[in-house]
Amino acid sequence: MITDIFDKALELESGRLLLRPVIEDDADALFEIFSDQEVMQYYDILPLKNKDEARELCDRFIRHFADRTMLRWAITEKESGQVIGTCGFFCFSDEDSKAELGYELRRDRWGMGFMPEAIGLIMRFIYENSNINRIEAFVEVPNISSQKLLKKLGFSKEGTLRQFEKCRGELIDITIWGYIRNDGLY
Repeated sequence: MITDIFDKALELESGRLLLRPVIEDDADALFEIFSDQEVMQYYDILPLKNKDEARELCDRFIRHFADRTMLRWAITEKESGQVIGTCGFFCFSDEDSKAELGYELRRDRWGMGFMPEAIGLIMRFIYENSNINRIEAFVEVPNISSQKLLKKLGFSKEGTLRQFEKCRGELIDITIWGYIRNDGLY
């Protein structure tokens, strides 16, 4: 089963980053990230208004980890020791051997190569430790930066889903991106 990955060693490391599951102590860092209007511009929740909402978000990540429905890593910059974002998988399907990818990063770390480094780590992890075949990512049409990131990571743009979901009070178009095991980068 895909969710057997929750029983693996989940601390992942690269040259500049340490990834580990989100913990309660991450709430302040998550508030800084998730309250930023620009970071949240294309996110499916509104920017956080206070630290109580950040604690609730943190608790949600932890709760979904405990029930094995979401694996969300805190992205920690080794040099500063600071949590600079999160990334992970959710919407696991054993029947279809797939999961969905999600991520966000502090604005002051954009363009520094942290997100490709972090996602590369978790992509290798999931392909080495599960029978997963497909990773999907759903990106709002105007979110060009995220689309460039996925292309750089080897994902293929598979199409545009018109008026796919209601977000911020209106129906929006979403691009769907896919990466399958046979793509062979991870």
